[in-house]
Amino acid sequence: MQTVARFAFFVDGSNLLGSLKKLSVQVDDYGAFFGFLFRESAQVWRSSFLDPADARARLTRVHWYEVGSMDEWDLGDPNAERNLRDAFGRDAELKRSFMALVGPQNTGLSQPQLFEKAWAACYAEVKAWYEQRSNTLSGIRRFHYGVQSETDFIDIIECGYWKLDLLNRRVLEKGLDTTLAVDMVTQVQNYDVAILVSGDADAIPSLNYVKHEGKHVCVIEFIKGYPPETKGRQSSSRLKVVADFVCQIYEMDLVRQKLARSAP
Repeated sequence: MQTVARFAFFVDGSNLLGSLKKLSVQVDDYGAFFGFLFRESAQVWRSSFLDPADARARLTRVHWYEVGSMDEWDLGDPNAERNLRDAFGRDAELKRSFMALVGPQNTGLSQPQLFEKAWAACYAEVKAWYEQRSNTLSGIRRFHYGVQSETDFIDIIECGYWKLDLLNRRVLEKGLDTTLAVDMVTQVQNYDVAILVSGDADAIPSLNYVKHEGKHVCVIEFIKGYPPETKGRQSSSRLKVVADFVCQIYEMDLVRQKLARSAP
C-alpha cells in the first residue's frame, strides 16, 4: 500500500517576495510556481525518507501570510499634528537635521521661527511618505486578491501590520511571524510535511514542535544562478539545521521553466 503524505506550505509573504527580488525575477502565475515548489520538495522528501516507488505526495494548502493593515493617522487632524510636532521637538537629532536643511534659505530668523520652518518641512515629508505607504498597502492588497483568485489551494492570511515611525519614516512589520508559527502548530494534524518559506530563525521552536509530533519539515532555499551555485542563499543556516530536509530552488530553473521571468 502506497504512503500518501499531505504537504502544506507556510509562507512568509514578505520573505518570499524579498527572495524573488534578490533573485531579480518576477512571478506571474503563483499557482504554477507553488506547484513547482511542491514537486521539487516532494522529490527531495522521497529520496530522503522513502523508497520513491512507495511514496505519494499531495499538496493540501498554501498558507500565505501577509501584511493587511498599518497604523492609521489622520494627518489633517490638528491634534495629530500637535503630537507629532511635540515629538519632533524632543528628537534632538531629527530637529537638528531639519533646521540645518532650512537654515540656509532662512537666514536672519530667530531660533523659534527657524524651528517652525524645520517642522513644516518635516511634516510635509511625513504626509507624503504616509500617503505613499497607504498607496503601497492598497496595491499589496489588490495583489493578494489576484493571487488568491488564481487557485483553490492558496489562502492569503492578512495577519501582519505595519507599525509606522512617521517622523523617521520607518516601517516595522508586526504580527506576521507569530501567526504563521501558531498556525503551523495548531494545524499540525492537518498535514504530514510542512514546507516553510521563510528566512526567520524565530520559526525554530515551531519546527521543533512539529517534528516532535512526528511530522517532517522542509525549508525552501532560493539561490541565485544555476545549480550547483551556492551564493545568494536566502535562508537562515539555523533553520536549515533544524529542518529535516532543504529544497533548493534556483533562479535559472524558474526562468528556464517559465515559472518566473527576469525582473525589469
